[in-house]
Amino acid sequence: MTVIPANVISIGDDTVVVSADAVAPRLGLTPEALQAEMQHGQVYCLVETGVDEDQGRTRVTVRWHARSCTLVIEPDGKQRATTWSAIPFPLKMRAKSPQRDQIAEQLRAWLQNMATAGLTTTYGRLAKLLDLSPPNTIHQITGALERMMEEDVEAGRPFLAALAVSKAPGGLPAVGFFDCAKRLGRFTGDASGSEARSFYVGELNAALKFWGAGDNGGCEEGAVNALSGERGRHVGTKGP
Repeated sequence: MTVIPANVISIGDDTVVVSADAVAPRLGLTPEALQAEMQHGQVYCLVETGVDEDQGRTRVTVRWHARSCTLVIEPDGKQRATTWSAIPFPLKMRAKSPQRDQIAEQLRAWLQNMATAGLTTTYGRLAKLLDLSPPNTIHQITGALERMMEEDVEAGRPFLAALAVSKAPGGLPAVGFFDCAKRLGRFTGDASGSEARSFYVGELNAALKFWGAGDNGGCEEGAVNALSGERGRHVGTKGP
């Protein structure tokens, strides 16, 4: 890890302020582009507080689409030494389930192909594609999708699970998608509110771009431009 100046990032009760000049290059952006993406709700920050042997340590992850950078702030009174880590420390995930992990692996292959074609699908359709055995085939699908979401967060990727939606009117995933995203630190709004659709549109378009469809797929531009919800804590930038 490379030590960087302590004033690159500051943390308040509800805000995280980062230096655009320091963070932008690590996300492959210019400072101006980073600030523009933040204004469009495309950048979020996850703040994690250490426990046990990491007591007093704070990890800050700034994410833009499939790219992310991680800082580890060491406790030193008011003077905090900030370091960059190219690879985030492993996150504590739920216990592994061989059956769920196998379904998740199969789902990822199907959904990657759908992303290449710019398509979405329903939970029921996925259950039929995988020829799952009853009972609770939809529950098997959603459990595996949540496992995929955990993997994507750990790898700094957009949610491929965004390509799977409920058959209910509206074209959105079930509430479990938003609950899982909230547990993983990517969504902070109300799963039944307007911010849920804004968040979903952003994740879907990021997934289509990352996994293959690029500009040939995704939601309508108006929906993307409407993104304004906070993700994690609010992130602000400061100049040099």
